[in-house]
Amino acid sequence: MITLAETRQAYRGYAPAYDLLFGPLLQSARRRAIRLANDRPGQRVLEIGVGTGLSLPHYRPDARLDGIDVSGEMLAKARARAAHTPLAGRCHFQLMNAEAMGFEDASFDVVVALFVASTVQDLARFGAEIRRVCRPDGRIVLVNHFSMPGGLSARFGHYLGRYAGSLGFEPYFPLPRFIAETGLTITAIRPTGIFGRLKLVEATRD
Repeated sequence: MITLAETRQAYRGYAPAYDLLFGPLLQSARRRAIRLANDRPGQRVLEIGVGTGLSLPHYRPDARLDGIDVSGEMLAKARARAAHTPLAGRCHFQLMNAEAMGFEDASFDVVVALFVASTVQDLARFGAEIRRVCRPDGRIVLVNHFSMPGGLSARFGHYLGRYAGSLGFEPYFPLPRFIAETGLTITAIRPTGIFGRLKLVEATRD
């Protein structure tokens, strides 16, 4: 299992070139997720794993955004990017682990987690924290790669799993495991992103 230290080390390495490596490739999925999540005025939004802030231009200008990440190097880029978006002055960024967040219960109208679920150490704690900080009538929107349970793709994912610490995420990441361990109530799952290999997941806390 990937450790927090390994995740931090991996994304410290990714930070200088992250926008080039993962920007255009994943941007359509980011855009779709944010437009779905942040579709109402004046929402307080938590983005877990905000990274370098590539999602920021897609938020409504009246949103109030808290962005967290375990990588200080990625957050520094997000802060700089925020200053050049309509959200300037309405963003607050913190170095924080999604499995032990420092927010009060029921703080957010929407919780967004893009390409994060396969990087955490304990999915049960991750899911519990998301449910805790989301308001009872709030929404949860996630995007992640999810592995097919069998076939060549699964075998390749298992093979790459030995390098998960260096990659900073779990290559083999089946959807049934995510649903069972997070405890989230799933309301919709749609293919998104390049070739539909990513999944956009809508959920509620209860």
